[in-house]
Amino acid sequence: MKKTKSNYLRYGGYATLLTLMVIAITIVLNVIVTDLNFKIDTTAEKLYSLSANTEKVTKALKTPVNIYVLEETGKETAGLKEILNKYDKLNNNLTVTYKDPILYPTFANAYKKTSSSTVAAGSVIIENGDTGKYKVLSQTDLYGTTATDTNGVTLSSITIENAITNALGYVSTDVDGTIYYTSGHNELAIPTALKDASERANLTMTELDLLTAEMPSPDNSIVLVFSPHTDFTQEEIKKLTDFLDQGGKAMLFMDANMPELTNYNELLSYYGIAHEQGVVIETDSNYSLTSYPTYLLPAMVSHDITNSLTQSKLPVVVPFTSGIKNLNNARNGVTLTPLLSSSDQSYLKKNINPSTYEFEDGDINGPVILACAVEENNTLDAQNPINTRLFVMADSFFLDDQMVSLDSTGNKEFLTNAFGWLFSIDNSYAIEAKTLENYNLRSISSSQLIIFGGLTMVVIPLVILILGITVWVKRRHL
Repeated sequence: MKKTKSNYLRYGGYATLLTLMVIAITIVLNVIVTDLNFKIDTTAEKLYSLSANTEKVTKALKTPVNIYVLEETGKETAGLKEILNKYDKLNNNLTVTYKDPILYPTFANAYKKTSSSTVAAGSVIIENGDTGKYKVLSQTDLYGTTATDTNGVTLSSITIENAITNALGYVSTDVDGTIYYTSGHNELAIPTALKDASERANLTMTELDLLTAEMPSPDNSIVLVFSPHTDFTQEEIKKLTDFLDQGGKAMLFMDANMPELTNYNELLSYYGIAHEQGVVIETDSNYSLTSYPTYLLPAMVSHDITNSLTQSKLPVVVPFTSGIKNLNNARNGVTLTPLLSSSDQSYLKKNINPSTYEFEDGDINGPVILACAVEENNTLDAQNPINTRLFVMADSFFLDDQMVSLDSTGNKEFLTNAFGWLFSIDNSYAIEAKTLENYNLRSISSSQLIIFGGLTMVVIPLVILILGITVWVKRRHL
């Protein structure tokens, strides 16, 4: 068939129309994607994504919550704005508003704790629209920093999600919990990790002098005893016992260097346990760090405190720990659950400064309990049942900075879960900080690289070539 000028024009018109359609579709898709703000977080740490726990907490908000950001117009922090936009889309009860400190210089005055305090520019205010309960988040709450060798600081982590989700939990509940830590018995200094965990659980920490102060109400209170090295008086022990009998909660920590404390041991024995002095040696390499038999990777049992760790396969590292003995004489209604235990190949050395790690006379064969949960349910008054809970840990060093700074351990989560169990707190509020120390984009595996390279360099060009040949052959027969 003879090709005519009209044929060329007709098929040339088809080609032009097809090209215009492809361009139009591309433009429309770009507009749609832009309007939807479609983005992919390719950072390995998911710095700009919200966790499942945050989505759960935010979607569950039943009352209006206002988030006020004190930043100048046009100078908003991009990362903060990106994350807040994600919160804003999860619940219609949540509203994000930017308040320029220059345009609204007195706005933050209503959120000062005292007349002399300030709410600095860059802060974020979370407020319950119904109750007026609020929490102010400063820059130090939103970002983690570390000191440099030149006496400066550098940004080391993003704690925006951690801080905001905790604040949402705080303003949306009527409960204000308090941790009362005892003093006057040569207790070890409370580690930063414990303070941080209490803050993540929206708990306030207050010192308690048992000799002079009245005991707090058992409602919404935890008494913390952190490794005392001198004994309590009998009067102090009675105060603690009475507090617990009324449904109080307690966290009791011990350590391998702690001497025998007669009165304190009476409190422990009241709940069917005793402190095993000494240091646990682990000979099963599956339950300790390589070449470190005193750095234990204990077995965990199923419990509200440990379930999230077993699911994520995060170990708790317990260094240089003493033990807890089950006296097997607990009163009716008292139950003891061993949370962490050494293996049956371990043993407790009574000499904490041994010349050898070998088993010697006087040492105690394992397994050894390292942490336990004690619960007592008193239902004598059916209308007002009493629930007492104790978290007991034979080691205090598992909260050292060296232990909690490792991303591969669950030490911080273990402690946070303990707070949650004691206080019946929803641990959804506990969001870990996202570190920047190893910040990078998500890497592509070698197999993914081969597939991607094959698609872009072989498959797609081959498809285009085949289509081109097909069109060329058809045109030759026109």
